[in-house]
Amino acid sequence: MELCELDGAATARLVAKGEASVSEIVESHLRRIDETNPRLNAIVRRTDDDARSTATRVDAVKSRGELAGVVITTKINTDHVPYPNDNGIKSLANNPSVETNACIRELLNADAAMVGRTNSPAFAMRFHTANDLHGETLNPHRHDISCGGSSGGAGVAVATGMCQIAQGNDVAGSVRWPAYMNGVIGLRPTVHRMPSGGTNPAVGRAWSASEMSTNGVIARTMADIRTGYRIMTANNWNDPNWIPAPHSFPNDPLPKRVALVTDDGHPIASETLDAVRQAGKILEAAGYDVDEVTPPKVDVFFSLWQRLGAIDIMLGLRPMLPAIGDTGLQASIEDWANSFPPATSETFMTALIDRDLLVREWNRFLATYPIVVSPLMVNTTIPRGFDVDHPGAMAELVHVGRWGINLSAIAMPALAFPMGFVDGAPMGVQLFAHTWREDALLEAGGALEEALGVVRTVDVKW
Repeated sequence: MELCELDGAATARLVAKGEASVSEIVESHLRRIDETNPRLNAIVRRTDDDARSTATRVDAVKSRGELAGVVITTKINTDHVPYPNDNGIKSLANNPSVETNACIRELLNADAAMVGRTNSPAFAMRFHTANDLHGETLNPHRHDISCGGSSGGAGVAVATGMCQIAQGNDVAGSVRWPAYMNGVIGLRPTVHRMPSGGTNPAVGRAWSASEMSTNGVIARTMADIRTGYRIMTANNWNDPNWIPAPHSFPNDPLPKRVALVTDDGHPIASETLDAVRQAGKILEAAGYDVDEVTPPKVDVFFSLWQRLGAIDIMLGLRPMLPAIGDTGLQASIEDWANSFPPATSETFMTALIDRDLLVREWNRFLATYPIVVSPLMVNTTIPRGFDVDHPGAMAELVHVGRWGINLSAIAMPALAFPMGFVDGAPMGVQLFAHTWREDALLEAGGALEEALGVVRTVDVKW
């Protein structure tokens, strides 16, 4: 087995025992990138010199950080000095990062080796990863299906062994959707738990960016998810909304109960229902009480993201499209605009009230069922470039991804977990929990991994 096929936890142990050097591990990953990335375009800015420099430095000292030997990537829409924050936009190709985002800084401070910047759609606002600056990122499992978005490059890099931990971010499923589409694990933490974007003090954030978006972690194993999550949630007083919440609540034990969402009043593919029920059987065998029951007020839930985001998308992003000049972004947003509610203060304020009522009721539900297993997508997969394929495609995607997209609107943490394949395409489920209870998600994800086995690296299958 090549070193690049191991997870970060295993390589860190090898380094700690003196059984492998960081340089050997980095070179294994760089060879993997040489072999694989030209076909997939997941990493769009290589940082070989940075990775080798880190490896040489760490190998030369006895006192090493927790991530010595772990290989990471960062996303092109997140500040990471000295690399540009280009957001996949031609006019921003050389836009300088102002200050390394705290979640990336802490990975580097723990001696992780950085091998590249991963692709994202322009402005991170498509459900498929392609832009006019860097091009399209392809799914290694099937040429005809999407790699997901917006952290599509991150998902592909992790799946194929180009890195072990990838930093991504998620405002409408952008960590979880690519994890699902590439058959790996993606954790979206509670909003304000992990430092988010916005390190440039001269650039403010709209409501959606500050209240629905968060950085997150993509990896192949729960060990790497746990470690990446813990390290990336370090202090960040630059983010005015960051909250130093505890990672565990020993005085507030949760009942080991799980709710399975198998009926939300709309069609769900039979294979998706099978995956949800399979997850339920595994968790039941692990000691959880499992019921098929859906949280209340789901129709309100399914409308929240668009109502809350209407002003930012329709009055903020849409008028900027000509200046941004990205073909795919313009096509997808103009199509999506046809299904948005009126971008008015009344729409927004009513949505905020409905959000408050729904979250309070869901909190009561989660007191009984601390873990909910739902679809992430109700279809098994989506075709490559589906979001710009035909009029009405975006409205269809919002409906297909209703559980993933709208969960971003209520700030709760969620885990995308792979459950197998349908016709060669990865598929999985979403687990979510009460705000700040990532500990419950990590425990349940560990039970799924113990039963199903760890995710292995994948070669390009087409």
